[in-house]
Amino acid sequence: MDNGVVKKTDGNFAFLEMELNSGCRTCENRGVCMSGDRPALIKIENTYGLNEGDKVEIDLPPQAKLTAGFLLFILPLIFLVAGYYIGYSIKPTETAGIAGGIIGLLSGIADLIFLQKLLARSKYFKPRSIRKL
Repeated sequence: MDNGVVKKTDGNFAFLEMELNSGCRTCENRGVCMSGDRPALIKIENTYGLNEGDKVEIDLPPQAKLTAGFLLFILPLIFLVAGYYIGYSIKPTETAGIAGGIIGLLSGIADLIFLQKLLARSKYFKPRSIRKL
């Protein structure tokens, strides 16, 4: 379970700021989920009657956390490596491989943006439960 605070509400949505745990302070990838020194705001549907300042406990499914980590960190690397080898196989020079790797990485990022929009409509990355503390 993760804890957070409702920072603002806007219509049918609430924006949560997650509490930092001990691992967040030393994490090498904190730039992904942090906005400067503060956690990034998470937008959720406000079907729980949340108000500004409410403390909440959020239960995210473990498979959603693993999938998000894979999509964010591993998928672009797979596209980068695949792009390098495709570029190198078309023209066997290091420059062609690097160009293919860059194209592959950009394709991976574009796919990530597309997947994010597609998965935002599904309930896969939605919390199982949210409760006020």
